[in-house]
Amino acid sequence: MGMAYNPDQRANDFQVQYVVNTTGDRWFIPYNDNASKTEQVNQCNRVAGHTADDTDVASELVAS
Repeated sequence: MGMAYNPDQRANDFQVQYVVNTTGDRWFIPYNDNASKTEQVNQCNRVAGHTADDTDVASELVAS
C-alpha cells in the first residue's frame, strides 16, 4: 500500500519557520506538561518531519 503523505520525502529546499515568543518555546501542540521545553520542541520537530536528505524541515523564528 502506497503512502499518501510522507513528511520525510519533502523537497530538500522545503522549510517552515514557526514564530515563537522566546527562544526554545515549543512551536505547536503536541503539548506534554511532563516533558521539558527541550523535549517538547524535539517532539514538535519529529512531528514536522524532514526532507529527503534528512534535513530538519522546521525551525523557530523569535518574534520581535
